[in-house]
Amino acid sequence: MNNIHAILFDLDGVIVDSEAMHNDAVAAAVAAHGVSLPAALFDEFMGIPDEVLLEHINRVHLGGRFTVAALLAEKQVAYLAVADRLQAIPGALAFIRTARPHFRAFGLATSSLRSNQQLAFDRFDLHRYFDVVVTAEDVTRTKPDPAPYQQAAARLGLPPEACVVIEDSVNGILSGKGAGCQVLGLTTTYPAAQLAAAGADTVCTSFAEIDDWLAARQARAQPGLAVL
Repeated sequence: MNNIHAILFDLDGVIVDSEAMHNDAVAAAVAAHGVSLPAALFDEFMGIPDEVLLEHINRVHLGGRFTVAALLAEKQVAYLAVADRLQAIPGALAFIRTARPHFRAFGLATSSLRSNQQLAFDRFDLHRYFDVVVTAEDVTRTKPDPAPYQQAAARLGLPPEACVVIEDSVNGILSGKGAGCQVLGLTTTYPAAQLAAAGADTVCTSFAEIDDWLAARQARAQPGLAVL
């Protein structure tokens, strides 16, 4: 494999600990219409944009009585009501700060709305570290389709094989691998076995393990180069 020139991050579950918050907000919006959702539904749609999930919920659980836009607005109200509780994934912020100088670029490919991505970046002062951001509103085909990571790599001017993706979800790993990137699975949301089965090149339990893997990988690619 070629040397790694860029890291492409997912957001929810990789940088910010927000997966449960988003799920709870969707559940609250739907519960307001008298429907309780099965927990397994959120596992199936993890890493997929809210619009896709809400379209499914509206069709299957709500009898098509609402518009996706209306449900999404209700979900956003519920999410923003608790957004001040948003926390970073342990080790993520320190990793971003210390690793950034050792790579040509950082990119983000998230299934979140741009407003939620910007909220997270504002909260943790992340804008300055990222050269490219691709949100759900920037692509017509979302994860697990490879389009988000293909677009992120293309906008960086790099071939996908020169990029490593960090993902916490099965759908995200499928997207990164489909784009031709190397993919590191992070076990913040799914167990290691599921991430490996989805095709992750390596599965890590922490950013410290990711740091070690990248340092070893770069050292093999460029002997004598001090990295991370």
